[in-house]
Amino acid sequence: MNKLELLIAWRYLGAQRKSLFVSLIGIFSMLGVSIGVFALVVALAAVNGFEEEVTAQMIGKDAHFELMAYNAQPITAYDSLINEVRTRDSSVTASSPFIIYKVGISSKRVNDGIVIYGIDAETAKGVTDIHKYIKFGSYSVDSLEDLNGTKRPGIILGSGLANRLRVVVGDKLVLQTFQSPDEMIGSAGPKMMMCVVSGIFETGTYEYDGNLAYVGIPELQRLLNMGDAVTGIQFRIKNHWLAEASVDSMANWLTYPYYAIDWKSKNITLLKWMNYEKFIVAAVICLIILVAAFNIISSLIMVVIDKTKEIGILRSMGFSKAGIMRVFMLMGSFIGVGGTIAGGTVGLVLCKLQEAYHFITLPGDVYVIPYFPIAVHLIDVVLIFVIGIALCVLATLLPAWKASRLDPVGAIRHE
Repeated sequence: MNKLELLIAWRYLGAQRKSLFVSLIGIFSMLGVSIGVFALVVALAAVNGFEEEVTAQMIGKDAHFELMAYNAQPITAYDSLINEVRTRDSSVTASSPFIIYKVGISSKRVNDGIVIYGIDAETAKGVTDIHKYIKFGSYSVDSLEDLNGTKRPGIILGSGLANRLRVVVGDKLVLQTFQSPDEMIGSAGPKMMMCVVSGIFETGTYEYDGNLAYVGIPELQRLLNMGDAVTGIQFRIKNHWLAEASVDSMANWLTYPYYAIDWKSKNITLLKWMNYEKFIVAAVICLIILVAAFNIISSLIMVVIDKTKEIGILRSMGFSKAGIMRVFMLMGSFIGVGGTIAGGTVGLVLCKLQEAYHFITLPGDVYVIPYFPIAVHLIDVVLIFVIGIALCVLATLLPAWKASRLDPVGAIRHE
């Protein structure tokens, strides 16, 4: 490649009197590449933004990993297990025991079935962020006085569940255990416990807000006749993306009947769906760039037809076939590189402005966050630029090869 080849390629791209239409096709090809790259940058940044927001929601409402026993066996020596995990894994920053169970719940007007968590309110703050989502009342499972002045255990409800039960902070609820037919024979019936609504949380996720409630561990232990046992232990580590590695490490020393599960394994279906969505979005929008690449082929073929006589003169002056091929590959590369840089730059600027100022908003009553989430990943940007330029360069091969195969004498005589 030399300066003459660059000069000829650049000159062929310029608008000339006899080839204005051909030059316009080249401009539209560059515009097509720009639009495709712009759309790909913005779309992937949006998918990344929503993925990170959903991930933050998941790890905010749940622990990074949990230690439990097979067949839902109760765990009694949980203090020693916590100490052993903390000793073996230095990345653990917080831990908290918990009980999870399905119970019936009744208000004055409604009966329902829910998932109830027994927690230690103070240590649970370190492993989940439920305390940050309190909308009404307070984050407390301590005993409270009901409207009659009687002390009752406090219970924290999700906003959807509170609406379904038609209760507000201070109202009384009754929790009751479910019994199998065998247990009901000769028994006095299900055990019950009256609670007072101390707080209502709202995470924005229906599955949590509509089905979860929290009470203190001692109260739930008494209701379920569990003694001093718990269902499991929740842990938080320094980097939630390394939770799977921590669980794999625990598998080397954790003995039956205990096992550990990380947040990604619990939500594997949702995470896979988000990865598929990102791939599909990228593949569909790449079609825009592919269409622009075909436009490049069309415009270069028209240039070859338009410049046939000039190609013959260049060949007769000593230009090699490879030189002619490089000229037309440079033309397509100018279109591809220019369009990719222009579209990518505009897309990145728009994404950065949205990250900084959140000028694209979302309805707060529908989405968890009030603005359109954006997250630009360097690896995505690099891949977009590489793919955009590569497609455009590949599109030049056919017309460039066609130009290089022209016979000099026949090309000069071309009209």
